[in-house]
Parts: sequence; C-alpha cells; structure tokens
Amino acid sequence: MNFKKKNKFTKNIHKKKISYNTKDTHKLMREKNILYFIREITKALVSSNSIEDISKMIYNFLKDRYGDCTIGIAVNFPKEKKISDCFFFEDDKRLDFKDILYSEGSASKLLKSVLSKKEYIFESKTRKETLVSVGKVPKASYFTPLILEKDVIGAFTFQIYERDTFSMEELDICRELIPFMTIALNNTIQNKKILMANKILEKYSKYDDLTGIYNRRFFYESFEKVYKKAIVKKKKVFLYLMDLDNFKGVNDNFGHFVGDESLIKVAKALKKLFCNTGKIGRYGGDEFLCGVADISKEEAIQLAEKIIDEIDRLDIYYNNLKDKTSISIGILELNSQKNLRDYFLELDKNLYKAKKSTTTKIYIS
Repeated sequence: MNFKKKNKFTKNIHKKKISYNTKDTHKLMREKNILYFIREITKALVSSNSIEDISKMIYNFLKDRYGDCTIGIAVNFPKEKKISDCFFFEDDKRLDFKDILYSEGSASKLLKSVLSKKEYIFESKTRKETLVSVGKVPKASYFTPLILEKDVIGAFTFQIYERDTFSMEELDICRELIPFMTIALNNTIQNKKILMANKILEKYSKYDDLTGIYNRRFFYESFEKVYKKAIVKKKKVFLYLMDLDNFKGVNDNFGHFVGDESLIKVAKALKKLFCNTGKIGRYGGDEFLCGVADISKEEAIQLAEKIIDEIDRLDIYYNNLKDKTSISIGILELNSQKNLRDYFLELDKNLYKAKKSTTTKIYIS
C-alpha cells in the first residue's frame, strides 16, 4: 500500500514537472521570437533608412502575433505646429492621413502624447471618453511620443480590435521597439533634409538664379554633348549669342527691379522658342546663349527673326516709355570638334557686327 501511494505521488510529481517544463519552454520560445524580431528590426535599421519600411515590418509582426491591428508612426513639425508625414498601416495597406494641427489639442491622442511627452493607453473597459481614432474604431489604443535628446521628433500608435485590453507582452514589445522607431524616424528626417539640400545645390549649380534657365557653365556642359554628337553625324550646329540693346537704360530709368523682371520675360520667351529645338542659357547680364542642332542655315536665320519679333512684342522700354529695347543676335555655325568655349571669340565678333547693323540685327557666319 505504501509502495502504491509512493508510486502515485511520483506520477503526480512527474506530471507537474512535465507541465512546468512545457509552460517554461513556450515562454522561452516567445521571448526568443521577440528577440529575433528585435534583431531583424536592428538589421533593417542598418540597411534601410526608410521609416515606411520599418513601419511595415512592425505592422506585419504585431498583426501576425496579436491579430487585427493598426500601427502608425508620425513626424512632429514643431515650427509648423503640426504632425505630418504619417505612416499608418491597416488591413495590409498604408492609410492616407491628413496633417494633425496643434490647434486640435486633445482631440487627437497622438498629438496629446507629443505635446505632453507621455504615453497613453485607452482600453474599452476603462475608457470614459470618445476616442478619435485612425481608420476603424479600435477596442484598445496605445500612444507614445518618439523622443530624441529631449526633442519629440514624432509619435507611435498601436491599436487593436479583437480584445478590450492589451497584454503586458504587447506593451513591452511596443516599448522595446520605441528606440528603434525613433532612430529610423530620425534617419528618415535627416535623409529628407540632405535630399532637399542636394536638390537646392543641384539647382544652383545648373540654373541661373534670376531667370531659371541654364547658367553659362551648365549650358556649355549640356550643349557640348549635343554639338559633338551632331558633328559626328555631319549635321549642322549653330550657336547664338544675344544681347539686349540699350538695356542699361531700363535699369537707369525704371530701376533694377524692372530690369530683372524684363530679363525674366526675355528668358521665358527664349525658352518657349528653343524648348523643342535646342538649349538656352544666360551668359551673364543681359546676354543669352542658345544652341541648336540639325537645322539648315536658313532655318537658323528664321529662328533668329522669330526671336527678334518675340522680344519686340514684350514692350520693354528704356527711355520713359518712348524707346523700346530690341535684341541683337550673333550666330556661328560650328564645324569642328573644338571645345564650345573656343568658339566664343568669333561668336562675340558676330554679335558686335549684329549690334552695329541698322537693319536686321542678325549676323551669321
């Protein structure tokens, strides 16, 4: 009898031991999966600076693990007093989301977390107020600011639909991910700033600040390729140097603001005429450079005549609305593989002869 009792007791202990080990094993596996995901997020952070990619990864992980959900990462713009550039995912797609203005105050819990620098948890069982949510109405929502060196650079939200409350594991994972989301968001913001700065630098390196057409350096760079390709194919190429007559009188009589406006109008007219046929740039002051390939000498002259007519129609006056500014055009046919700049002395002579002309204001050689 004692033996049987002992044997029964041993079986019970064995059962309890097995039960305990199984539960412990599941817990370790969950923790291992979470750690694995954190490592994957870290890798993604190193390989990608896209907050959208990171957001999608977090959404997929939380959805697969905890069921139907929404996640969102938004950027804070304190100077503009708004939250914008929001990356929200719901139903396996990104949501279109409008800017959240600071003036909305506590109506937006995402904004509330940004302004207060605190996290908020809203659950159906404990909620006393109506929640303004993104997309579908969730049963529980989590909001937290993303803070980098005391500055709130954005906010994160996690919203669920199948349960009234969050598990501690869900909240712990969200809190574990916050530093990674903050870094990813900061990288995205900095990359955008760099891209914007590069675009501005590119613009200033290629285009004339006043008129918006090519500057002299980039005109030579862009048209030289066209010109050399045309020469190889034995096509005619023409270079134009144009100068506004009596333009100093525009500045002297009406001021430099009117002078600048006149140059902008001239550049716009030239751009319209050359948009399909060639390149155009500002040489400096009131001088413009244009290049055209694959047209005949007669067509080159006809184009110059159109330019003169177009500038005449702009009605740019230089002497108290009595005398109109005209344009003189020197044209040179390019016939070798010389550098474009090497043609300038001869082209300048053609412009000088055009300005001295009392009839056509065009000289071509």
